[in-house]
Amino acid sequence: MARGDRVRVERRLVGSGIAYMHHGIDLGDGTVAHARPDDFRQPFAGGRVERTSLEEFAAGGAVRVTNDPPARFPPEEIISRALSQVGRPGYCPVVDNCEHFATWCATGERASRQADIVLSRIGSVAARVAAAVATRGLAAGAAGRVVVRTAVGTTVRVGLRTLVPAAVAGEALALAAEWATHHAGGSAAESRRAGEAAGLATSAVTCGLAGLAGGPAGVVTGALMGAAVWSGGSLVARAAEARTCGQRRSP
Repeated sequence: MARGDRVRVERRLVGSGIAYMHHGIDLGDGTVAHARPDDFRQPFAGGRVERTSLEEFAAGGAVRVTNDPPARFPPEEIISRALSQVGRPGYCPVVDNCEHFATWCATGERASRQADIVLSRIGSVAARVAAAVATRGLAAGAAGRVVVRTAVGTTVRVGLRTLVPAAVAGEALALAAEWATHHAGGSAAESRRAGEAAGLATSAVTCGLAGLAGGPAGVVTGALMGAAVWSGGSLVARAAEARTCGQRRSP
């Protein structure tokens, strides 16, 4: 580690086994500037930016350096920006957390990949459920069910009771895979790809199992349907994210 580095250490949410990364700025003298809640058991109850020893920051964990996104300022300016915030009150896990602070010190932009992953996946659930409903509406069949005729004449019926849980389960595993890849040091693009791959596979397998009654052809048809629903949801979610980003950038 060197002066001005963004450092991070793995911690766990109080009362759970969920791991997250706590971020800060190495001040080069054995201390770290970092934003933290006043009480980790109540992360939404406020907090502040503090300057503590590296040992206290690490809390027994392995400290690593992160460079994603790349720093825009030289080390001394990063340190100056960090020190200017020490003592500043205010903390929110969603919009003003430790990663927002460290990224701002290094790049001038408040960003948190961890918060973005969670918020994006939560928003995507609605898009995928909408895609499942749309798939039902575009297919012929009894109310509430998608009816597909396979190439060998087997009829596969998959209802919303399968499509919706498949979308939700896929999103949950996508979140887990994206979160794990990010924590392992993967870039935003790499973690996103890992999440999409996990979600696609989960949706395809779940719907494939629903087609078991139709034999091998039914399984294949169900899997393709699950993959199509996931892909459709991804397109809707990306379009929504693009519109949101455009609105944020507009004056």
